[in-house]
Amino acid sequence: MGRILVLGAGECGLPLAHRLLRGGRSVTLVADRDAEAVLAGTVTSTQVKFPPTLDLEADLGLGFWRSTAPNIEGIRFTMAVDRAVVVTWTGRFTRPAQSVDQRTVFARWLGEFLTEGGDLRITELSVPELDQHAAEHDLTVVTRAGRELAGCFEADAAWPVHAAPMRRLAVLYLDGVEPDPEGLGSYTALPEHGEVISYPGLTGRPGQERRCEMLLFEARPGGALDGFEQHGTPARRWAHARELLNAHLPAEIAERYRHAEPTDAGATLVGAVTPVMRRPVGILPSGKPVLGGGDVVCRMDPGGAQGANNAVHCAIRYGEAILHDPDGPYDRAWMEWAAAPWLTAVAHPAARWTATVLDPPPAMREMMLAAQHDTTLADAFANTFARPANLARLAATAPS
Repeated sequence: MGRILVLGAGECGLPLAHRLLRGGRSVTLVADRDAEAVLAGTVTSTQVKFPPTLDLEADLGLGFWRSTAPNIEGIRFTMAVDRAVVVTWTGRFTRPAQSVDQRTVFARWLGEFLTEGGDLRITELSVPELDQHAAEHDLTVVTRAGRELAGCFEADAAWPVHAAPMRRLAVLYLDGVEPDPEGLGSYTALPEHGEVISYPGLTGRPGQERRCEMLLFEARPGGALDGFEQHGTPARRWAHARELLNAHLPAEIAERYRHAEPTDAGATLVGAVTPVMRRPVGILPSGKPVLGGGDVVCRMDPGGAQGANNAVHCAIRYGEAILHDPDGPYDRAWMEWAAAPWLTAVAHPAARWTATVLDPPPAMREMMLAAQHDTTLADAFANTFARPANLARLAATAPS
């Protein structure tokens, strides 16, 4: 059977390595940090996992938090102007979503991989070094890539090219937030400014997890929400976040955060994501093809809550393709074949959904307004978070 190298120990690389290991394959996983370094670092993103993703993790034996993570029962949508509510509605998921700090998740999954006999290498590989390692393996799957390595993957010409991020981002994990009385996540749209998104989750060292609130500012570049310090401390970032909440959110929403504080010294993150869709096969300097996965191929703004789900689905589909063909040949044609189902059914619909939510066309804006008078429509819209491919059909049937 062919030798497999997986680069990147995140939402795509770790489930893929576990799937191959449990399928009887020898797999080498290359990570840039061990579990302790992950736990000691900063938060990596926000993440909401929806039932199809949670089911995949449970089937793989990785759903360790299914019974302990707080359920996210749906979305409380609010549009506000000058702190006044303009539109509000509640959409409930068919089954609840959940969120667990990726530091907690990755540390636990890394530990399990080692316990089960996996080959873990902690190192930072340059592109020439990866090229050398790829030559020693029959298949290399790249699930994490810096700028130089990402450049080995051609942009997909069928997708628009974004010269800059759609939003500037600030993430804060908080203790002391008043829970939503119905277990809902909140999505507050502030026209011309951006969005403020919040939901419950778990954080902490594996075995010592506790409830927290995960708060995401999606700021239009140059707008009123765009002003977080790139190198600020959690305390300074939270002080600025509190000012923004009090200045822009309706009082009843801002009040929930009155007694909040960051969960730990690594509880904040500031940055931006430029969306990009790449071809799934990358070519290393030697000419060796490698298979790209997760956000190496499909990178989306986190405001649509699709990135982690997309990555896990990619991992499972790639794992099944590899186990289907244990001896390859893992050439470019095979890689294109392996990636096509994931791209068509999951990644491309999720990318379209995310772009549509952040910049809704008139028809979608009308649908979101109509949802305040139609609970069936509100629930159906909420459930497109779990199944983005359903958005086009929903928009076509929504009342005008």
